[in-house]
Amino acid sequence: MNRSMTLTATSRAAERLRAVDLIAGGICLLFASLNLVFIGTHEIQVGAIPLDRNAGAALAWFACLPTILLLVRWYTRRGGEPIGFVRTFYVQAMYALFFPEVIYLSQRIAGGASFDAIYYRMDEAIFGFQPAVELPALFGHLPWLNEIFYFAYFFYYLLITVGMWRLYFRGRENRLSRLRAERGLFIITASFAILYVWYLFYPVHGPKYYIEPLREAWYSDLDGYLFAWLMRLVFDNSNLAGAALPSSHVAVSLIAIELNRRWNRYLFRLFAPLTLLLVISTVYLYAHYAVDVFFGVAATLLLFPVTTALYGPAERLAARVPVRWVADAGRPDTRRTRVRSELDG
Repeated sequence: MNRSMTLTATSRAAERLRAVDLIAGGICLLFASLNLVFIGTHEIQVGAIPLDRNAGAALAWFACLPTILLLVRWYTRRGGEPIGFVRTFYVQAMYALFFPEVIYLSQRIAGGASFDAIYYRMDEAIFGFQPAVELPALFGHLPWLNEIFYFAYFFYYLLITVGMWRLYFRGRENRLSRLRAERGLFIITASFAILYVWYLFYPVHGPKYYIEPLREAWYSDLDGYLFAWLMRLVFDNSNLAGAALPSSHVAVSLIAIELNRRWNRYLFRLFAPLTLLLVISTVYLYAHYAVDVFFGVAATLLLFPVTTALYGPAERLAARVPVRWVADAGRPDTRRTRVRSELDG
């Protein structure tokens, strides 16, 4: 579909908010607001000092909002690389903060309860057994196979980032590529945001927390090599109980692979078989019930068209947000050029 987009060009780095900034800011505002609800319910010790965890978290999440604007201003004044890369992709670093906060808040809202029993029974009804139990029981004695699946699970982080990075750097010679990078980043981030809201109010912990033998084994039955060590380190130091259904590993991976199919054909050929292994790994590493995968596919079919349709309105809304103080005072702010681009090409 052809779209006319008004782009800003200056001798320096003219800038405004982008659609993805609205999503990032909205997530921060949501988390801050929910933490305010729980002030006074969770005290933590920082050294010898007792602190209210939720008050501190609310303050930190509120502080993210001006931090995003300061980043925009920094890019506006300085421009160039690597500042432009950081300005564009800062939200990917925030994924690492968003997800554990979703888990924490979900557990606070539900009081530790979950809907695992429903999906445990669904796996039993469909397969006659628990795939998350039987797959590692059958093949877990093969370290090389375990390593493949540990790597596939880790590959998720590359899949949702690297393709957009490639488009961004190609944008030095081809403006269309940079526009696609920004659009793809929005689609992925907005998909995460919708899933976060779902996880907050519909927690499913996953087999490794719900099924006692898996909880007791905790990957001791799945030895491997480098990626086994790395992912075990992540699992041992993370609370991931509450975001199993639908599987974001499946849903967002399928969205990312579709974006790469459209805009990164060479990467798509490499990433496609790894994505299939990634989907299998979610059950093999007993992070998800098998039905979580099916729900992840269903979520993809909903999230992709919805977030794609939201991009245009979000961009127009972001362009209207008053950020006059971001402009570099004393210099001409902008001159407008019109660029026609085929973002769906």
